[in-house]
Amino acid sequence: MEMMRRPPKEACKIAVERIININPAKAKDFQVGFIAINKAGEYGAYSIQPGFSYSVTLAEDGGKVLKAESHYK
Repeated sequence: MEMMRRPPKEACKIAVERIININPAKAKDFQVGFIAINKAGEYGAYSIQPGFSYSVTLAEDGGKVLKAESHYK
């Protein structure tokens, strides 16, 4: 992804917005979510619809489940 020069969540958001722009009416009827991590270990996610969750496990914290922000609320 050429947008990975940006923070991971922002890169995911841009990818989601590109999908929505293809057919905004149809985008309301399906779910797509992206998760990204960069070389620095920063991570983020973004989805079309609410309810997209992902898991992150770091050596020191044992893991956690996070909810991605979404385009539609």
